[in-house]
Amino acid sequence: MPLRPCNPSTPAFRPVALSVTAQGRGHSHHAGARDPRQALPPKAQGRTRALPGLSPSPGTQAPAPDEEQAPIQKPRGIQTELAYLRQRTRIITHHFPSALGVDDFMQRMEIALYAFGFSGDNSIAMVNLCRDEVTLTLKQKIDQVFGSSFNTNGLGGVLTCGVSGVRAGLSHAPVSKGSGKERYVFFSFPHISIDSRGRQGTISRPGRPGQSCACGALDGALADIRRTGLAAACKVPGVHEPLDPEMTILKQRLARRLRYEGVGEEGVQALDLVAMTQVAERTITDDLEYLISQTVDPARADYAVVTGVQIHSWGTSFDDDAPNLEFVAPSTIDVVTNGCKTHVDLLALPALTPRQIALLAEGPESGGGGGGGAGPARPGRPPSVCNSAGHTTLREIDPPYMYASAAQREDRMARIAAYAQALGPGAGGEGDTCSWPGWQSRLRAHEPHRADDSSIHIDQASLDMADWKIQP
Repeated sequence: MPLRPCNPSTPAFRPVALSVTAQGRGHSHHAGARDPRQALPPKAQGRTRALPGLSPSPGTQAPAPDEEQAPIQKPRGIQTELAYLRQRTRIITHHFPSALGVDDFMQRMEIALYAFGFSGDNSIAMVNLCRDEVTLTLKQKIDQVFGSSFNTNGLGGVLTCGVSGVRAGLSHAPVSKGSGKERYVFFSFPHISIDSRGRQGTISRPGRPGQSCACGALDGALADIRRTGLAAACKVPGVHEPLDPEMTILKQRLARRLRYEGVGEEGVQALDLVAMTQVAERTITDDLEYLISQTVDPARADYAVVTGVQIHSWGTSFDDDAPNLEFVAPSTIDVVTNGCKTHVDLLALPALTPRQIALLAEGPESGGGGGGGAGPARPGRPPSVCNSAGHTTLREIDPPYMYASAAQREDRMARIAAYAQALGPGAGGEGDTCSWPGWQSRLRAHEPHRADDSSIHIDQASLDMADWKIQP
């Protein structure tokens, strides 16, 4: 069923003042043919209008803390924290101008979608993120609003679930008792780390020495495409490596997208991770919109599409004094109600105050974490950072899994130091292995299955059979 252009006088616009940036008919994936000779198609130009281009200037640096500001006196007291958070925000918005603190983004998004009739009581969230565990912070916050979400994650955020995977999630949606209508909210975000010093891709993971990478899949795909060349990376759709299907599909889709957008071999060599993440966002968003067009009937369901980039702005070391901050840079927020499609601008909504963000973060439904100006401090520690940062509000984030809590790791190290002092020099050193050899031996079991019955072995055996036939 084709989507109808919205009438601004309909009740859907009355609950809250939202900025409607565009209205249209049909799914944007089918909005019309685009000239592949252009470096960026119209859709990509509109979505990344203020973002750095696909061929950024070498040596581009994030703005200095006082860039674009008149000389001011050295900040004192709370002004020091405000200046620091504004600096951290400028590092991110230099690459992603629409970026908001993740708590600020979630509150604006919840208000905007509620204005069009979407809530946790009547909607199911379809969440597509990278498989990386650091993306769980955003997923947990989505679940706090919409309840348990349906997961379509893939490496780098690539969508490999297909129409069957999407339909499976849609079949779990609540059904309105009055109208029989269903409501879906699709979230899709590739991710990137830009640390507190502005370095792209670097992230310090708890318990792991040195620097790691996020997104490792996108960084690896970029390195492989540079190495093999764009033409060699553009494989025939549907062909992938059996032992590495998701990564193969991710690289091929990104390579074909780059070729479609007119990026040549020299342009590929000039790409940085920020530009590659933006390419991934456009690719995955278009893939999602096409899957929606094949699976959702606007006559019997309302839906929203929320896409962008998840950004991790952590300290250079996980346990250092720099707060670990999370951002979301929204790119597409479309709402379809009664067949009417509306583009929504979240930046038209004001940010919540630091006190409101802190209270919401510490509510019984928040799942823990928090602190902030209005919240209680953790024993022996100051409250978590929660304050204004220019156009957004930032709150320090601890990932929702215990081992990765910077505060708990710091407390544990303090306890260990106290134990060591109490024991005195030379104490300890005994291993932590169980001291009951007989009990350990009873845990051992025989190999439960053959080593040659994996799908790879079965597929190879089928290829070797005389009657194997490739189906068209």
